[in-house]
Amino acid sequence: MSEFFSYLSHWGVWEWSTFGLILMILELIMPGTFIIWFGLGAIMTGVIIAFVPLTVSGQLATFAVCSAISLFFGFFVYKRIFGANKEVAQKNKTGAHKYIGQSFKVVEAIEDDLGKVAVGDTVWLAKSKHPIAKGRRAKVIDVEGTVLIVE
Repeated sequence: MSEFFSYLSHWGVWEWSTFGLILMILELIMPGTFIIWFGLGAIMTGVIIAFVPLTVSGQLATFAVCSAISLFFGFFVYKRIFGANKEVAQKNKTGAHKYIGQSFKVVEAIEDDLGKVAVGDTVWLAKSKHPIAKGRRAKVIDVEGTVLIVE
């Protein structure tokens, strides 16, 4: 571990900035939506140590704080861009909401409010106020999480 701190003690503006850019490039390559914020935290750390000389512990603490701030900021950015509410999902027909209005074959009778419908090559849980027999078709009228509401 001391070798790591010894190595890190030689890091400066360019090393932190390069590390941040590498993390941001990884964000483009790997699926996910959070590595970019750690990359931004690393770049912010590089900018800070350009003006304030820090120890290794100070650099790591600065990286942690900057990453936390950028993650906090990123949460609101992604919430605004992708919308976290049902109305946006329905409007854009994303996720299970794209099935609203479509009919699917019931593969497990819907009794006691719950059963299953075939959607393409998968089977989804389905919920209905009224029983629906196996083999009949049911129309999706809403979505609750990963359960299709049918009639």
